[in-house]
Amino acid sequence: MILKAIILLILEVNMAVAKRNIHQRWEDQLQRYVAPRGVVNYSDWKKETHALKSYLKALEDHPPQHYWTTTNLKAYWINVYNAATIALVLDHHPLQSIKDIDAPWGTPVFRMGDQSMSLKAIEDLLLEMGDPRILFALHRATVSGPDLSGRPYRSSTLEEQLQTAAIKFLNDPSQNQCHKDKSHLSRIFLWYFKDFGSLVQRVTLLQKYGCKRVDQKTKFRYLPYDWQLNE
Repeated sequence: MILKAIILLILEVNMAVAKRNIHQRWEDQLQRYVAPRGVVNYSDWKKETHALKSYLKALEDHPPQHYWTTTNLKAYWINVYNAATIALVLDHHPLQSIKDIDAPWGTPVFRMGDQSMSLKAIEDLLLEMGDPRILFALHRATVSGPDLSGRPYRSSTLEEQLQTAAIKFLNDPSQNQCHKDKSHLSRIFLWYFKDFGSLVQRVTLLQKYGCKRVDQKTKFRYLPYDWQLNE
């Protein structure tokens, strides 16, 4: 048992070091091309797509392991989704909207072994983990989507990062307008209705991260979604 514990500890340490080195590439790009408010400089980033593709290749070469925790998996796949979204947009830039791309959510953007994965497949995998806050961390390359974080998602800071993403998105009046009688929420709450759970669960999440005045009697309506590129 002691030997097994030591081996697992060594594996965890080695994994943490490798992930830190890999994600540093992503963080350097985020700091260079993403403004604090989440606006992305796609035009300049397109001139350095090799760095982004190198990061995605590094993620492909370091896939999830059987001993990874759910936290490890969440951080890994959120980074994959966000980086792959940027790469997909850059491959087709200039464009007005991600919807200008043919089947953007069905296009293969990542390889896991012999399997090609689309953004939809990656998103489905993440949502199976049962944490709706992930939806506030996924970058959709749109004006109405959550801001792209300036830092990679890491297992050691994931809880704090997901809380920050939820608070930032729910307290942005251009995305959500919370009132006791009637609230106008992002269309993300409509599209992913089932993933946010029951009415009690949705209200609890809203209250916890910023919409403190809502309750189970609040009428919920949904704002139009702006699909323009967040450029």
